[in-house]
Amino acid sequence: MNNRFPHYTTDYISGVMSLRKPQEDSLKILEKIVTSIQVKKGMNLDAALKSVNNLYPICTDFERDFMSLTFALATGVGKTRLMGAFIAYLYTQQNLRNFFVVAPNTTIYDKLKRDLSDYNHSKYVFNGLGCFSNPPQIVTDDDYKTKQISMWESDIRIFVYNIDKFNKEEANMRKLNEFLGDSFYDYLSSIPDLVMIMDESHHYRAEKGMQALNDLKPMLGLELTATPLVGKGKKQEIFKNVVYEYPLSKAIEDGYTRTPYAVTRSDIDFFNFGQEELDKTMLYDGIKLHERTKAELESYSKNNSTPESPIRVVKPFMMVVCKDTEHAKWVEEFVTSDEFRDGFYRNKTITVHSKKTGIESEANTKLLIEIESSDNPVEIVIHVNMLKEGWDVNNLYTIVPLRTATSKILREQMVGRGLRLPYGKRTRDSIVDAVYLTAHDKFQEIIEEAQKGDSIFKAGNVINIEDVATESSSTQLSFNSEKEESRFKAYQVLNLERDEKIDKVIDETTLLVQKEISDEIQQNQASNMTSNQKINLTSRVKSKIKEKKNLGEVYTENQDIFSYWIDQTVEEYHQEAIAKFIPIPQLRVTDSGVEEYGFSDFDIDLSDFNHVPIKNEMLLQNLEDLTEIQRIDSDAIDFYGYNPKKTILTLLREKPEVDYEKCSELIFKLISQVCDFYEEKFGSNGLRNIVMMFKKDIANKIYHQMLQDDHFYTENGLIQERVSGERDYNLEQSFTWSERVNFYSDSYTSGIKSVLFEGIKKGVFSSTKFDSKPELILARVLENEKDVRNWLRPAPAEFNISYNRGRHYIPDFVVETKDAFYIVEVKGEDKIETADVIAKGKRAVQFCKVATSWAEATGRKPWKYVFIPSQQIHASSSFNVLADRFSKD
Repeated sequence: MNNRFPHYTTDYISGVMSLRKPQEDSLKILEKIVTSIQVKKGMNLDAALKSVNNLYPICTDFERDFMSLTFALATGVGKTRLMGAFIAYLYTQQNLRNFFVVAPNTTIYDKLKRDLSDYNHSKYVFNGLGCFSNPPQIVTDDDYKTKQISMWESDIRIFVYNIDKFNKEEANMRKLNEFLGDSFYDYLSSIPDLVMIMDESHHYRAEKGMQALNDLKPMLGLELTATPLVGKGKKQEIFKNVVYEYPLSKAIEDGYTRTPYAVTRSDIDFFNFGQEELDKTMLYDGIKLHERTKAELESYSKNNSTPESPIRVVKPFMMVVCKDTEHAKWVEEFVTSDEFRDGFYRNKTITVHSKKTGIESEANTKLLIEIESSDNPVEIVIHVNMLKEGWDVNNLYTIVPLRTATSKILREQMVGRGLRLPYGKRTRDSIVDAVYLTAHDKFQEIIEEAQKGDSIFKAGNVINIEDVATESSSTQLSFNSEKEESRFKAYQVLNLERDEKIDKVIDETTLLVQKEISDEIQQNQASNMTSNQKINLTSRVKSKIKEKKNLGEVYTENQDIFSYWIDQTVEEYHQEAIAKFIPIPQLRVTDSGVEEYGFSDFDIDLSDFNHVPIKNEMLLQNLEDLTEIQRIDSDAIDFYGYNPKKTILTLLREKPEVDYEKCSELIFKLISQVCDFYEEKFGSNGLRNIVMMFKKDIANKIYHQMLQDDHFYTENGLIQERVSGERDYNLEQSFTWSERVNFYSDSYTSGIKSVLFEGIKKGVFSSTKFDSKPELILARVLENEKDVRNWLRPAPAEFNISYNRGRHYIPDFVVETKDAFYIVEVKGEDKIETADVIAKGKRAVQFCKVATSWAEATGRKPWKYVFIPSQQIHASSSFNVLADRFSKD
């Protein structure tokens, strides 16, 4: 125990390092093992294995000449960060100071060196920790030949080596070293507290690698891998020393990675396709997905950025996996030809494989390493087989396996390359949070695997390429005047004879003025414009009209009168734009208050509860020979008088998030459902038996279901906020779409989320998208309601409201009437009682209270919150009636 750092508990380390739940669980498992077993060199491995097996029964063999434990964590969860947490815990709590980190290849080796040593690097593994008076001493490469290795330079030493170096330079490492006075091997093996950490440890199972690591004689081995499998002939066997497993399917479910989607075409039998024909189809479909994703990522950045918190644009790329180098050559020739997207990707494609040599290979490798950079031109990477482990990028969105996705394991390994989240967490934008695998000829296999539940793909995560939206556009302010009305006003000023050419000048100029005003307001982030801004804007409009073919001549002939009319038109539409916007109060939190917890009503999932009554046996353990255990019958235990429900309730009330006074009804319901389940199966005495013997596990299972996102939310009680001002313009948005129709049309063929509706007049912007048909119907109600002045589908960054553990609140609608502003939510009846909707509603009510207090003090209109169940919205509805019925205080 290191008494210098008593506060460096696993909870503290998890908090300051912002560990994810599987990382935190792994750290606690390590703590439990090293505090239950006296880990040291030369310990009795058989006895240690029995102790570990009692704690974690899946661990049945250390598989090495030292105690070695495997933590099998899915790709993208953060194994390197966990490595830093392991080192911090073992140093601060166990006083261990020497760590040997093994990498399987040069790519991971270079990455680990940087992550462990460069404290200016964003991925430095010890970020947040203050336990090192000096940064850890990193020993790598040939340091052992040329440097004194001592503990004077730092609190701990971390040796980082590539396994290949051991295999290739074993003889040199075993030679006498003048700096060490011993061979490097013997020096390392003599360190009493050497802990070996093996990254991607499935690579160290071959005989030579196993022996090299065994010869280092560490006191403890910690193995990290996403693939705890070792080849035995033609079979693959699972590691026997796993103490914790967090599979990829669970990581996807828990939101630590992007969601994989399988892509196909409808009603096509690919069995009838030739290989080249199928390849071309998959490449065309892959690039369609890529282009949709690229547009969506640009829209996401634009829609969510604010001047205070800009969001970078992620540049995606598509990876094409080929069968062999000849196949890769054909693919490169095709995607860079005029036949494929008119040659657009000619200078945006690289091919990477082992047979590439010389300057081209070096240039392509550099482009591949820098693929995440926004100014990197590459959008297609062609590769033979898989890209190496350790190649960690977060902008691979589309994977096209040509003649290669022959097995479930291969498909999942391919998708694993594209699971990392570019923004570090899910964004709730389904396209930004996705990775796509074109799976035309293997699609049925993937669906069958998904239906069995044995797959990273879910049965519903399917995309038909015909439904993919590929167009994009930005919203523009809506102006109320119709074309004929604008012409009539113009001719009154121009005093010219009505003429078709003049009509065109008027129409084009009107649209240009509207666009320039909209762009100027968004660019300058204010609806008001100075005199100079108006002069410059007017000048731009006149110049652009002059430059237009067939219009410039008409304009020039009547330049003075047209110039006067344009000046007036700019002023008129600017005033209309100011009136069109809905001013949004901007909140500033002055006291975050106290975090309080709440739960939505739900029924317990009983599939987790599989306990059975214990047998009436006694165990006799020989303390000299731990392998000798005897079992003898015992008298039956009478559990009469034991109160199972009260016992479970007592344990649940100890949980920090559970306030019994607030959620007693839900807790008692859940406990009753579990107890009734066991009593029905095993009778009253069986129920008491189970609860007495497994009460902590039962309480924890109930507790964990209560904490699921669908059931649990947080709110900040006693939060104090004030309005710091208001934005006097509304943020435009960028949309991707597959179909655009008139606002009142119901003739669209795509899903409503892919449709852009145009021709809006009363809304702030002339076009928008909707998530559901009830939202569209409500928008039409608002458009036709006499008392509604403006309405808005707000951009994600329009409101600066956080709720429920940092989520960003985006209302469905904002509505302005003569007397008030409204935040409006539309939700299906099946979602009304979900935890997220409850938390969102409470936060909206809080916002409206703060905004209304400010409005009353400054002579503005109050804010109100309206929550409308979707089935209550009809074409004949009145917004005033809906607002009266469904307003929330």
